[in-house]
Amino acid sequence: MVDENLGTDLFGDPIHMPQEGRGRPEHAWTRENSNKVLLAFARGLGPKDAATAIGVSVPTLRKHYFAEVAKRREARLRMEMTQLARLNAQAEAGNVAAEKELLKQLEKMHMREAGRAMTKTPKAPKLGKKEERHAAAAEAHRGSGWDDLVGKPGARPH
Repeated sequence: MVDENLGTDLFGDPIHMPQEGRGRPEHAWTRENSNKVLLAFARGLGPKDAATAIGVSVPTLRKHYFAEVAKRREARLRMEMTQLARLNAQAEAGNVAAEKELLKQLEKMHMREAGRAMTKTPKAPKLGKKEERHAAAAEAHRGSGWDDLVGKPGARPH
């Protein structure tokens, strides 16, 4: 039997007539699914959710959408920059609403970056083995019932 496309289902996936033979037909890469995968990554979803969004398994996603998976880390940044470039093009063409939205988006991104900069705390220097053991020994008496004797200035062990 010839594989015929019967249109699309509720989610836009093609519906195919069953083929003779065993197993499901091989998944085929489509631009639409590629865009869905990139949007999933831009939203911050992982490969499992991206695969679910297009109705495939994670190994199938990695096999057919390897280029999109490789762009996963920078997907959000690239999406934001693409959106800003489009708004900028409309603003340059004289669209005042696009210009206002562009300024609003830039301000929003600036505030988000400023918030990240303020929340970053410097990391404490990593201690070596001896320093870690010394610090642990100095705190070993805490909660042991010996707190009132150990750690007091002038207290001596008996």
